[in-house]
Amino acid sequence: MESYIAKNLESKFKPIVLLKTDDIPEGAIGPKSNRGGCVMSFVAQTIAKRKTSFYKREDVKCGGIFPGFGWGDGFESEQAKDFQATFLSCGADSAKDRDDFLKNLENRPSNVKKMFAEGERIFTDRKTAYENISKRPIYDDEKHVVFKPLEELDDDETPQSVIFTVNAFELMLLLQLDGSHRSDNNWVMVPQASACQLIGCFVFEQSEKENPHMVLGPVDLASRKHMRHFIPLDYVFVAMPWKLFLKLEKISEKSLFQSSLLSDLRD
Repeated sequence: MESYIAKNLESKFKPIVLLKTDDIPEGAIGPKSNRGGCVMSFVAQTIAKRKTSFYKREDVKCGGIFPGFGWGDGFESEQAKDFQATFLSCGADSAKDRDDFLKNLENRPSNVKKMFAEGERIFTDRKTAYENISKRPIYDDEKHVVFKPLEELDDDETPQSVIFTVNAFELMLLLQLDGSHRSDNNWVMVPQASACQLIGCFVFEQSEKENPHMVLGPVDLASRKHMRHFIPLDYVFVAMPWKLFLKLEKISEKSLFQSSLLSDLRD
């Protein structure tokens, strides 16, 4: 599919799409079976190198990706949920029982042990983290997740999420475009969540709304670390449901993109 928005945005990175599917495209890249860690390095390669990537529910171990890609909440027990809340806050400093938390890290690799002991610090304390992750939009199916360049989208495919990767000026253009069809002041959701959830379950939730909004981020430093070799730190994601993307595509044909002001700014 050729996007009028992408053409006129003139971004370094072209948009990609997230598809829920039973099929894995030939030649797609993805994490090895039963490996932990962040999958965003593969998503970043789809963005930067235009390589299709795929993810199977049974092949990933990161707790955040399960809600992110619509595979349940990812918790086997209440203790597992509390452990993630501790990690997402200040690690050992946020734990109910500091000694017990550190003991659970003893057999992990040294780099993992350090990361969990320090915590990801997305939240100021364990209670706040626990309350936030309890409010994540949860979906649950067995379908695989595939990311592919928008330009390679087939006519019979309907994505669940369209993801733009933009700098500050390009973000402003998207925000103005999205606000131009709304009678009320526009707003954009910025989830206090991991990148996979930003482009996944929070967009899934918006797609159910009559008047969906765009989702902006990521705010988590861990995803930035895994993507930094492919995407500069001054770029952000703007993700949106398919139906909002199609609406903006139509609007964009009579929009700021034809403005002489934009042309002057680009000269």
